[in-house]
Amino acid sequence: MSVKQPPLSLAPVLPLDVSSSVAAAFDGARLTQARRLAGWTKKELAAKIDVTPAAVGQYEAGAIRPRPEQVRRLADALGMPSAFFTVGRPRAALDTAAVHFRSLRSAPARERERSLSFTELLWELAHALESYVRLPEVDLPGWDGGETIPDLPTDPQQAARALRARWGLGDGPIPHLVRLLESRGIVVTVLPYLNPDSRKLDGFSTTRLPRPVVVLNDERDDVYRHRFSCAHELGHLLLHGEAHPGDIQHERQADSFAAEFLTPAARLASSLPTRVDFTVLGKLQHTWGVSLDSLLVRCRELGLHSEAVSGRAWRHLKALRTRGLLPFTSVQGFSGEVPVLLQRALEMARRKGLTTQHLAQQLHWPERMVCEFLAPQDSRPTLQLAEEQL
Repeated sequence: MSVKQPPLSLAPVLPLDVSSSVAAAFDGARLTQARRLAGWTKKELAAKIDVTPAAVGQYEAGAIRPRPEQVRRLADALGMPSAFFTVGRPRAALDTAAVHFRSLRSAPARERERSLSFTELLWELAHALESYVRLPEVDLPGWDGGETIPDLPTDPQQAARALRARWGLGDGPIPHLVRLLESRGIVVTVLPYLNPDSRKLDGFSTTRLPRPVVVLNDERDDVYRHRFSCAHELGHLLLHGEAHPGDIQHERQADSFAAEFLTPAARLASSLPTRVDFTVLGKLQHTWGVSLDSLLVRCRELGLHSEAVSGRAWRHLKALRTRGLLPFTSVQGFSGEVPVLLQRALEMARRKGLTTQHLAQQLHWPERMVCEFLAPQDSRPTLQLAEEQL
């Protein structure tokens, strides 16, 4: 990343509360975006601002504009500055058909909608930061600034090997997968919402924005699942120019791509045990950065384990986990798997005078939201030590 010259003035473009002006320049799409980000239906929002659900629908469709006092109520209810709802600044737009969701049944519709709004706003944050910092150029075969035209073999395993060759990765382990994608201009983030429904949403990705985006879920906080999900979404970006959410064939192809990209068969096969040996598999897990589950699948795929042997191995693995002998490994312990691209871009821009306050004013966001998007909260409790304990 390199620093660009900032605009001549870092003064806010608009004050944070301009309700009387917003009513005349109200953007219904921004209301939809904020409502979905909050995870609310039109009926739920209507109840909070004392209007009918039909009125909210008309605001969002642009059929009518809310009065200034209604704008203030909307802003208060949704936790946004009034200026957020104005037209005239770059806005991303995604729908379900533009995103590689793994399943349309695993998570409620409102969680999918919330994740879409989150991804739209994430791109807007990246776009704003690019006014100050030159982010890495997108290096993705077939990428054309908002879509991908498949430029690799259509066979997932061949595509994985071709991408390794293009990126100069050889056939060994990839130690820092998230950092690798970020260095190739792909925006990677972790969905910050920690309610039970959002945890049902697997990782997803899209090429329908001016930068490809991969969004991961921190389910189980397991670094090996995290890495495989990241490689799976990379497979979608490369192989599937058109998103078909929940398509079983696409999901299998993305899994096949991820397995070969993370653990090339030509290099891995000679290291895999021909009988189930979790000591050997555990060492390979740490070497290659993949789960025991993935290694067992590879053993079966490569013909090293029969169906009967594979079945016994899965039962044994389940028993070990049930007894708590195989705890999950936290992502937080692997710095190369924690997204940092946008956070480091802000740190670089700060040296030229940019602050989170000004960035929030430029985006018309609350400042807390900028901080949350740039540095998702660590859900672990913080240990507090009194001075006399030190």
